[in-house]
Amino acid sequence: MNEYFTVEELSAYVKRSPGAIRNLVLRRKIPFRKPSGRLLFDRQEIDKWIQESPGISLKEMNESE
Repeated sequence: MNEYFTVEELSAYVKRSPGAIRNLVLRRKIPFRKPSGRLLFDRQEIDKWIQESPGISLKEMNESE
């Protein structure tokens, strides 16, 4: 079963503000779903997006906690 994040949960997960997350959505730079107008983010898709993005890796993000 897939785990989904809300904007606020994803914000905490990737250490970015909710506004920054919404900006990525508006620019279609992050994978998202919008059932019934509510923004949701699949954790597997987000992890893949992080791994494929240049810069810091998911492993490095988790080590910084």
